[in-house]
Formats: sequence, structure tokens, C-alpha cells
Amino acid sequence: MEAAGLIFTAVGTVAGVVAAYYGWAAVRARSQSRAQGSRPPLPSSGSRRGEPAGSVYDVFVSYSHDDADWVIRFVERLEDGGLRVARDEVVFKPGDVLVHAVEQAIRDSSHGILVFSPASMASGWVKQEYATLMQRSIESGRRFIPLVIKDVELPEFAATRYYADFRQISGTEYDQLVTRVAEALRS
Repeated sequence: MEAAGLIFTAVGTVAGVVAAYYGWAAVRARSQSRAQGSRPPLPSSGSRRGEPAGSVYDVFVSYSHDDADWVIRFVERLEDGGLRVARDEVVFKPGDVLVHAVEQAIRDSSHGILVFSPASMASGWVKQEYATLMQRSIESGRRFIPLVIKDVELPEFAATRYYADFRQISGTEYDQLVTRVAEALRS
């Protein structure tokens, strides 16, 4: 069992390094094109004050499909509050290359949420999305909000953030916490 844990840790570390490299390469390429006289992209017509230029979505939500029922309910609440939410089922179209569609959705989102559960911590896709969301938050100041829905140990970088703890709450407490998350995404 220890060997499996070491393998998952190594794979996650390599994935994080690869994601960081591609992020660095993209930022470097963008900087070089601007230095050569290219104009930065114009803000999209849907851009709101305080949002990065070109944002199509207010937030990208990363999660495991094992948690889909919880996530769908949560996302509906954000959307009812007027937020534009990107998640896999919203951004994928038949024939899309999955990695490119996810990458574009993250790029088109102002902020990121990751739903932490044992299932999400075991998902290779979620680990990749975590690395990208965390890197964007560190490098460009975009908000990254961890949501804890089941008992799980947060990775060290995520643990540095104030997280929204949805374990064992319902009713008014749930509504209040969803409102607080929505307000944080708007600020």
C-alpha cells in the first residue's frame, strides 16, 4: 500500500511540474508576442469590473464525477445568483479534445474552485486542474477557493487558503456559505 501511495505522489508531483512548465511557457510566449508589437486581447463584451479581460466565465469548478450530484446542486445555486460557471458538462462539445476543452475553460474563467473529497484527491484529472488553478492564482492573483465536502487532507498549497467547509451543514448554514462563496467570486 505504501508503494501505491508513493507512486501517486510521484505522478502528482510530475503532473504539477509539467503543468507549471506549460503555464510558464504560455506566459513567456505571450510576453514575447507583446514585446514584438502584438496588441493584448480586448476585453470580451461580457467582462465585468474586476474580472480579467476576456473572461467568459466567473469561475471554473473542478471536481470528481463521484461528487457530481453535490456539485450540480452547488453550481445551480451560483448560477441562480447570476454567476457564469464553467464545468466539464457545460464546456464540452461532441468531438472536443478533452484536455484542450478543459484548458480553454480554465483560461476563460476569472477564478477557480476545487471541490475536495477523497474521490477528487484520487482523480488524475482533478490533480491536473488543481495544479493549473493554483498556478494561475499564485501568478496572476486569480481567486482559488477550496471547497471541502468530505473528510480529506488538503494539499499544502490549498491548505494555505481559507476554505469553505460544507461538511455536515445543510439548510440555512448551507445557503449562507454558498452566498459567501458567491460574494468572494464577485469581489
